[in-house]
Amino acid sequence: MLDFYSIIPPLAAIIGAAVTKRIIPSLVLGLIAGTLLQSGGSPLGSVLQAGQSLASVVADESHAYIILFLFGFGALAEMFKVGGGISGFAKMTEPYIQTERDALLSVLWASPVTFLDCCFHVIATGTISKPLLEKVGGSKDKLALIVNTTSSQLIVLIPFATTYVGYILGVIGSSMAQVGFTGNPYMVYLSAIPLNFYSISMLGVSLLSIFFSFQFSWLKLAQPAYKPETAAGDHDSHEAHAECHYQEKVPPRVANLLLPLAFLLALITYLFWWTGQAKGAASLVEALLNADYEKAIFVATFATLVGTALLYVLQKIPMKELQSHFLSGGTEMLPPIVILIMAWAITGVTQELGFSAFISGLLGNALPPQLVPVIVFALGGLASYFMGSSWGTWALVMPLAMSLAVTTGANVPLTVGAVLAGGSIGDNLSPLGETPVLTSAIMDIPVTGHVGYVLPYGLAAIGIATLLYVVVGYAMP
Repeated sequence: MLDFYSIIPPLAAIIGAAVTKRIIPSLVLGLIAGTLLQSGGSPLGSVLQAGQSLASVVADESHAYIILFLFGFGALAEMFKVGGGISGFAKMTEPYIQTERDALLSVLWASPVTFLDCCFHVIATGTISKPLLEKVGGSKDKLALIVNTTSSQLIVLIPFATTYVGYILGVIGSSMAQVGFTGNPYMVYLSAIPLNFYSISMLGVSLLSIFFSFQFSWLKLAQPAYKPETAAGDHDSHEAHAECHYQEKVPPRVANLLLPLAFLLALITYLFWWTGQAKGAASLVEALLNADYEKAIFVATFATLVGTALLYVLQKIPMKELQSHFLSGGTEMLPPIVILIMAWAITGVTQELGFSAFISGLLGNALPPQLVPVIVFALGGLASYFMGSSWGTWALVMPLAMSLAVTTGANVPLTVGAVLAGGSIGDNLSPLGETPVLTSAIMDIPVTGHVGYVLPYGLAAIGIATLLYVVVGYAMP
């Protein structure tokens, strides 16, 4: 007999997130709902079971590597702000900026050295490109569009050395384990990257706007129906600028950014090979395919943290400042870490309640596998827009999408790509999204105005992605 109660934990979390727009309390609600079912309705037993579930997922070695990586990488991105590398890069590019197009393209030139984290990219590229744009008298709205898109959409497509990698691997890995889908989560992620049609389309549309002028004034949807209580440009900008305050006291030194980045990327590549060959791989390709990815990215990040701190201390940058930024950067990653731990726990609980068997029996023969990707893309897009969180959406939707893909026979990488695409919409277009709010603060423009400017581009990308998921869903077995 199918256990339909297994749908209650994820359903409670999704409904809670839609109503409260708070992902962590909603995940707690989903977890307690699941453990309450497991304990036979005992409140005390439910709490004890929830604690046991949380402890077991944190104690898992691969999970521990991901948690440590997220904290360490957030700390590393924050430490880069005190090294003078960002201002050094801005000084290096300034002589080449003569037009608005040059200023907009400066965001792209800076992306290879600022792609580590979404917020770091917004602050760094905004700090670099905004003065260059003001020098040539360009449009701040268009610059905000480019900064927002390259932050929220480009970084999710980069499969190494970003804060997104560890989180996405954690979500994909737990969802695969839930349905018994064998394989390497990192390889599934790599396969899904070219199938993230929204992020790719949004990047393409935004880059075209640098060279062509699109007029969307006729589109009334460009004006959001509601506004946050406070405009980001009125108060959040002070907080954003404060994060870069110490950096302005440090002489421009672009090497302080480039050297640690080069070391990090080289070490990650080496550790991918080293952990793969330790498992008996006979060739470089085989070693990379069998690498211990979670361990490699954490060890590389930890080594880069130590090396960067030594490099900065030798240049008389106060240890107090380094410690402060290390702790603040790691602390900024606590919300996604908590979300990920809660998602792991809920995934385990729902699996024990028979979620996969329930989905298989309910939809296995009723839902066409070709339509699964476009359905989860639409579901993820709606959830992420109203929550404003891509990471929260991935945590909620990925387990459901993986179950649908496996039980209906849909293409798994295409489905994962659709989940990543749908979740990316909110962090790009929602007035509640972290990237639009932070971008508005850096550019000193109201968040509603920024979202209104970006929304038509996003609707075009949504239309392209929807069409592609339908076409490719039928084309790919």
